[in-house]
Amino acid sequence: MPAPRKLRAVVVGKERFGESVALFRLKPEAACRYRAGQFLHLALDAYDPSFNWPESRVFSIASLPGSDYLEILVSQKGLFTRRMINELEEGDEVWLKLPFGDFNFDHAAGRDAVFIAGGTGISPFVPFLEGLAGKKSEVSSLSLYYGIRNPGLLIYGELFRKLEQAVEEFHLHLYVESGTVGLFPGHHTGMLDVAKIAGESRRLPGPVFFISGPKAMIHAFSRELQDSGTPSSRIFFDRWE
Repeated sequence: MPAPRKLRAVVVGKERFGESVALFRLKPEAACRYRAGQFLHLALDAYDPSFNWPESRVFSIASLPGSDYLEILVSQKGLFTRRMINELEEGDEVWLKLPFGDFNFDHAAGRDAVFIAGGTGISPFVPFLEGLAGKKSEVSSLSLYYGIRNPGLLIYGELFRKLEQAVEEFHLHLYVESGTVGLFPGHHTGMLDVAKIAGESRRLPGPVFFISGPKAMIHAFSRELQDSGTPSSRIFFDRWE
């Protein structure tokens, strides 16, 4: 893994989804290497090398490795992220420290993979999915179980539709707590169903599971999967909070 670097970056794009979620596109001052699934630290205040690293927060990288830009999804969880969503605009500078994390998809190669994501927990999966759309699939099958609160938070709907049409091995299971998504008329209503997903996955021969979302969701799914006979060696998770 490349050694972490500290870089200035400029906000070159911002798109809001409702009151509490935003997608930021950042242009770093120099090229940086990372792998799908890794994360970065972002600081709003200027970094002075003669002092400590300023207050920062961690965000999974949602852009394809090798891109000129870094994309992150931000969900308002406190004062720091509220400041980002309400005050950070195009042209502003931030400081980044990256890459970090060992959440990657090496174990998905040649296997039946199950991705489980809640809300902005989709972020670490996006680079892998975008790469999958442009090349021959490396997985035997890929089932994505994704839960959102409402249709306005379906940020990557077009990517999912593209994958459904172009990648035979890809299967989307979308859960929406309230509202209807016209792009995916067969979606489930309600929250991600832990027992149902574990039960459906038992039909696969030795699947590997990748989970990303709130801590409580990760804990519930990990416990259910292990209780149903899945060894912990086949469960990988990204704690993004």
